[in-house]
Amino acid sequence: MENKTGQHFIITGAPSTGKSSVVNGLINKGYICHDEIARQVIKENQDKDNDLLPWKNMLAFSDEVFYRMQTLANSLDKNKMCFLDRSMVDLIGYMEFANQEAPARYAEGAFKAGYSKTVFFMPFWKEIFANDEQRLESINEAMNIDKALRKAYTDLGFTLVEVPQGTIAERVDFVLSYTHHN
Repeated sequence: MENKTGQHFIITGAPSTGKSSVVNGLINKGYICHDEIARQVIKENQDKDNDLLPWKNMLAFSDEVFYRMQTLANSLDKNKMCFLDRSMVDLIGYMEFANQEAPARYAEGAFKAGYSKTVFFMPFWKEIFANDEQRLESINEAMNIDKALRKAYTDLGFTLVEVPQGTIAERVDFVLSYTHHN
């Protein structure tokens, strides 16, 4: 059995698929987790008069998120397992969704970040889809983001492990059983 200690697992998927809920469930069980950086950048910049929002300037926003993700990746303890709410690869998917070409540095950064090649993918789930102040996408946009993210990860050689629908506890248990037994 491969030792999973020290691996940095990504939890990703379209908006409103339960990523943050699963991350919070992992935190409650004592696991090291890192919140979604893109959401932090949106919150910081929503009331400012600048372009650091995806709906104003996708590239400037993505670059800010990328540099913060890079800083985080460089600070991670290589000997401790952790979970990340999204990664640099998500930036590539979101750029594709926006019909923009992602800079090569995003893929290069993702390869250097030390992410596990196993990625937990939260599939689009219409019944739990909801908007909030940072999540403005429509259902159709969310479904297209799902496709763009799947393509970005598989194009870069990551293996997507689809997290089945269920309660937060069931989804957390699925992720943990996978990291500990596969």
